[in-house]
Amino acid sequence: FNMNPSLNQSNIKLRKFTSSDIDALNKLLNDAGSHGHREWPDKISDLKSMLEFPRVQPQKNLVLAHLENKVVGYAIVEPEKNIGRSVVGFTSNSSDSATLGKLLNWGTKRARQETPIAHIATLNDESRVETIIKNNNWKHVRKYLRLESSPRLSEFKSIIPAGFVLRTMMGHHEIPELTHLQNKSFNNHFGYSPNTECEIKARLLSPGHGLGNVLMIHNAQRQLVAYCWTSLSDKSHLKIGRINMTGVSPSARNQGLGRAVAEAGFNHLIDLKVDQIELEVDSLNTPAIKVYSSLGFKTRNQVNWWEKSF
Repeated sequence: FNMNPSLNQSNIKLRKFTSSDIDALNKLLNDAGSHGHREWPDKISDLKSMLEFPRVQPQKNLVLAHLENKVVGYAIVEPEKNIGRSVVGFTSNSSDSATLGKLLNWGTKRARQETPIAHIATLNDESRVETIIKNNNWKHVRKYLRLESSPRLSEFKSIIPAGFVLRTMMGHHEIPELTHLQNKSFNNHFGYSPNTECEIKARLLSPGHGLGNVLMIHNAQRQLVAYCWTSLSDKSHLKIGRINMTGVSPSARNQGLGRAVAEAGFNHLIDLKVDQIELEVDSLNTPAIKVYSSLGFKTRNQVNWWEKSF
C-alpha cells in the first residue's frame, strides 16, 4: 500500500508546454542545475530566446510534468531529420523515479514519430537518470568532455601563419560562407546536424552571441578557412565565456590554423574579462584536446551519449 501520494505515478500529469509556463520551466531548470547536453540559461529572457530557435518548436516538442499544480520535471525532443536522429532531454526534481520514467517514455515515443534513431546525453553525476536509461535498453555510444579554464591575466600569443589574416566577422553578408565552412568542417563529427543559413543567423542574433564573437581566418585569396565561435552568458553571478565551435576547412588543415584560431578565441574571451571559459570536445578528438590542454583547460565533467534505434 502506497502511503505517499507523491509516489503514485498516476498523480503525475504530462502537459504540453505553453508560453505561460516559461516562469515555471525557468525555475525548474535553475533548481535542477547542470544536466544533459544543453547548458540552459539562468535568465528567463535567454530561455525564451533559446525556445524560439527554428528547430525547437516547444509547443509540440516540450512537455512539463505536473504534480498537484507544481512543475516537477520536463522532457524535450529535438528532431534532426537531416541526419535521421532526435535528441531527447529530460530531468525531474521529484525524489521518485516514476516521473523520470514517464518523461523518458514520452520522449522516446515522440522521437520515434520523427526519426529512426534517438540520442540522450547524461552527465557523470546523473546516476538516477542513467539507471532508467539503461533499464530501457539504451546503449552507450560516445563520451564527450566538458572542459573549463579559469583565465590567467596573460594572454597566449596567437601566431597566425604567414599568408593568413585574422579578424572578427563583419556582417550578415558573411553568413553563407560561415554556414558552408561549419557544415564542411563538422561533416564527419558524431551527431553533427548541418545548419541552414537561417539557423546560423538565429544563433548570431541570440543573446551573448553576435558578429564580434566570431573570429575568422582568411587565406590570401580572401576565402574563409578557419573560425572560432565564442559566446557569453551569466551563470551563478559569474561571467562565462564559451568556445562553441572551432572549425578548419579540410583543404587548409595541418597548417596550425586550428590552434591559431582557438588561441584567438581564448584571447578574445580574456579581453572581455570573463571569469571562466568552457567548451565541450569529443573524447576521441585527441588533437583538439591537446590544444585545449595547452591553453590550461581541465576536464570538469563528462557527457555520456546513449542511443536507441526504432
